[in-house]
Amino acid sequence: MTRAGFREPGRGWLALLALLVLLPTLWVAACRSAPARPHEQTKSAEVDAFAQLDRRARSGALRQRLHGMEVDDPYRALEQDSELTRDWIAAQNARTERALERHRDASVEARLRQLLSIGVLSDPQYGGDRLFVLEREGQREQPALFELHEDGTRSAALIDPEVQGERAALDYYYAAPDGRHVAFGISEAGDERAVLRVLELSSGRLLPEVIDHAKWCALSWLPDGSGFYYTRYPRAGEAGHDPQKPDAYFPRLFFHRLGDDPARDPLLFQSATATDFPYAAVGDGGRFVSVMNHRGWTASDLYLFDRGAEASARVAVPDHAHPLEPVVVGRDAEVRGVVHRGYLYMVSNEGAPRRRILRVEVAKVGDPQAFEEVVTHGEGTIEDFAVAGDRLVVHRVRNMRSELMLYALDGSAGRALALPTDGSIAALDAETQGGRVAVVFSSFFHPPSVLVLESGAQALSARAQVHHDLDLEAFQLSEAWVRSRDGTRVHLYYVHRRSIEASGQHPVLLYGYGGFDVSLLPSFTRTALHWIERGGIYAVANLRGGGELGDGWHRAGMLEHKPRVFEDFEAAIEYFTDSGLSRPERIAITGASNGGLLVGAMVTRVPTRFAAAAAYVGLYDMLRYHLFPPAEIWVSEYGDPREPEAARYLHAYSPYHRVVDGGRYPSVLIETADHDTRVSFAHSTKFAARLQHAQAGPQPIYFHMTRSQGHGKGTRLSDLVEKYARQHAFLEQALNVR
Repeated sequence: MTRAGFREPGRGWLALLALLVLLPTLWVAACRSAPARPHEQTKSAEVDAFAQLDRRARSGALRQRLHGMEVDDPYRALEQDSELTRDWIAAQNARTERALERHRDASVEARLRQLLSIGVLSDPQYGGDRLFVLEREGQREQPALFELHEDGTRSAALIDPEVQGERAALDYYYAAPDGRHVAFGISEAGDERAVLRVLELSSGRLLPEVIDHAKWCALSWLPDGSGFYYTRYPRAGEAGHDPQKPDAYFPRLFFHRLGDDPARDPLLFQSATATDFPYAAVGDGGRFVSVMNHRGWTASDLYLFDRGAEASARVAVPDHAHPLEPVVVGRDAEVRGVVHRGYLYMVSNEGAPRRRILRVEVAKVGDPQAFEEVVTHGEGTIEDFAVAGDRLVVHRVRNMRSELMLYALDGSAGRALALPTDGSIAALDAETQGGRVAVVFSSFFHPPSVLVLESGAQALSARAQVHHDLDLEAFQLSEAWVRSRDGTRVHLYYVHRRSIEASGQHPVLLYGYGGFDVSLLPSFTRTALHWIERGGIYAVANLRGGGELGDGWHRAGMLEHKPRVFEDFEAAIEYFTDSGLSRPERIAITGASNGGLLVGAMVTRVPTRFAAAAAYVGLYDMLRYHLFPPAEIWVSEYGDPREPEAARYLHAYSPYHRVVDGGRYPSVLIETADHDTRVSFAHSTKFAARLQHAQAGPQPIYFHMTRSQGHGKGTRLSDLVEKYARQHAFLEQALNVR
């Protein structure tokens, strides 16, 4: 379906639909039993209008028998992009905006804009002798691409998405190793359906090739910049293309030579499985190409392609004389690698839950006995690694913080490079031959900076830092370990003003995710600063399902173990009451995407332990999530509802199905986006409608759909300000914060 197809009808009577919850039936009956005053007539009309929309939405209610279970789906109609759904969304948006407008504060919005305008630095990449970086500062709406000079100054913007259009975003870029070109993807309105282009840096001109269907493109250049390997989704007429599910399944790996027609690009690799994702890494002067094929979030395959010893006779894709050789295939483990100076270097979690680095001579890749361990499985979890000349650079997580380690290529002489403080590395890049290294580092009270390790240097130095005028010494980072229901220790960060007391009065905003091997480390969170400036506590929980403690920690929160994630978060919520720092009436929770599922689970599992929940672009119907592309790629994480055992455990925690009529739920804000191509709006419409219908308590259940925005990537500065102004108005109303 077309997400952009949501139309905004005339607001007229919809502007009246501003009540937070439907009034109790007896109250409505009483109003109708006597002559009504004008404002009472307005309220009655609002209630009638919402009741009519609710009846229309429930007219498509279904009860089905699924794997022996009776399953109700009262709001199936709100899955469709129909007139009914558009009317329902428009009414809900008007109601939410009108209700929250009364609680918005111009000074709060001004402060949020100041904080969100603090600069962003991300994705440093070397190309030739140049270092590139994505940056947004001041009132710029979107990050643009700049060259970062040795003295810390920037070039003029090389790629500025704002020139491409009001809602254009730079989704990714890949600098050629020779520094002459940059390949990049531009999408519109947050839909991530990027078009791949190539910029010639010397002239500033775009090359003629245009490659569409390049959503989430992974790309690796040849060293001489003459071409690259890249992923894209099927086009019309190609195998695997489905016009009802564009850019969702069957990504393939191609080679493109600059100047050639992209329609004729040869295919390097394709998987027969729709949800696999392949990508390539070019190594050893362009002779070898490592091909990784990810099978979900816990397993991948590794192949090696030798293009030929003679540079002038190298082939672009495998043939009879240059086969694609399997290295590690079919294992229930992750592996990825790159060839450097005659060795294939690999990072793997097979037999090493926190990962280790192996290497093997390229002539012996078919012999597992020839693999040697160069960086052992240890206390820290390896997040990433890169080869940099005669050194290995390893980003690992230990004690919930990033560490940057440096080793010789054989794994000897390992040592840690000093980082500015306890924090997180968000990106790592290295020159394969020259040996320079660049990372982006930040922490709760350390704005992003680009740190570089020059060739031959023994310590990192700051190349660029975000400027600010904040008094960060006024704030403090605290940590706690809490016990989950089964006794597992769960880590918790929280930031606050110094010298807080256990008064039971502090407003708490707790964030969680708990899935897909994602590690939540200390990072610069601009909106958290606003929360703690106003006396609140901002907290982050490191839940099972994440990657902080390795593969075992991730798997402990997957599939049938997903409820352990919820129990971990419940323990984190309880900490703030048990510690005396806060109480349920002053606690709010928030999360997005998989974290939205987490929030939805909390609303239906422990609704009395907190007062407010803000959930964004979340999954809530776990029996039908796989039907909304590209959600089948998450089956390895959640389970397949088409299988009886998985359907049973999914149904047991699915937030949409756990809502109980007559339940008393906290204040809830459910947000989605009309251009989200990851998680369907249908989860949010159905869950919000179900909660509103069931709510017996006085707290409001709000729904809001943002326009011309997606899952999060590519969101403009002004849209972020609006989002968080709405969130803070909601939270401060719900927690009675002034």
